[in-house]
Amino acid sequence: MAELNPDIAAVVVEACQANADEAAGALGRALGGSFTLKVGEAGSFDAGATPAGFDGSGLMLLFRVGDVGMAVALPAASGLVPDWCAAPDATGESKLATLAQELSMLLAPESIEFGEFKARRLDNLTDAIARAMVAAGAAMVAIELTSGEKSGQLSLIWPLEAPAELLAVTAAGPAGSSTTAKTPLGRELGAERQAVGKAPKAPRAPEPTAVPRGLESLPKYSQSLLKIQVPVSVRLAAKKEPVQEVITLAPGSIIKFEKGCDELLQMIVGEHTIAEGEAVKIGDKFGFRVTSMLMPREHFVPVKKPRRA
Repeated sequence: MAELNPDIAAVVVEACQANADEAAGALGRALGGSFTLKVGEAGSFDAGATPAGFDGSGLMLLFRVGDVGMAVALPAASGLVPDWCAAPDATGESKLATLAQELSMLLAPESIEFGEFKARRLDNLTDAIARAMVAAGAAMVAIELTSGEKSGQLSLIWPLEAPAELLAVTAAGPAGSSTTAKTPLGRELGAERQAVGKAPKAPRAPEPTAVPRGLESLPKYSQSLLKIQVPVSVRLAAKKEPVQEVITLAPGSIIKFEKGCDELLQMIVGEHTIAEGEAVKIGDKFGFRVTSMLMPREHFVPVKKPRRA
């Protein structure tokens, strides 16, 4: 497997050019509209002269392999980033996750197998790139995006030495908050002011906290369970056949199924069917686009009154 370094810039450009149409389709399904891509030449990334729009918000994608990563940025100033990306619902999060996964396979050579791919709208692209610590001599490939009358630049930048920090959201304190309590002296003065001339107040009940949405908030043990690999398969069709018919199969035999060619496929994890979708082509690979999630089958057990002896 090739390493993610500036030496593969020419190969990245070739992959982007070969998969431009499919990447345009992935962008259209996620962001809406019809896109066209024009891949430029590879060059060096200059932190002092970032692309236009990097000083504002935009959509940032992270592709990570090992300890390094690749950033893919699209400034919101281009008008190509929908407003819902700022606070996506469950459907929006699914679209962004699918977009990141598809582009990770289309905008990089097959020799690079990314193990992590995410997408998020950020308030400042330049700050995000700075947090991720772009390596010295990093490469950049500029892709011109066009959708109707709107146009912008999709920038591929790699390698990142701290990819985990790229999509990190910095917590800002509330407006008007004081920094007095940040020092020991400030804490003492604050305590004295509260103690003088004030009657003790009854303890307030703790306010309910919002349920965390990210899996990173789970306990360490639960997070370790998420790394367990389970078999995932896609079922095209299924039927039962007599053993006599099965043992007569030979090269050239044709089995007819009752399932129509336009019906959805099923995704099976372990022994459970969890989703339906359709087959898609990602580069020269087979893919599966989820169209709906399936709820677990309900099991009803009758409750019987115990018999008296």
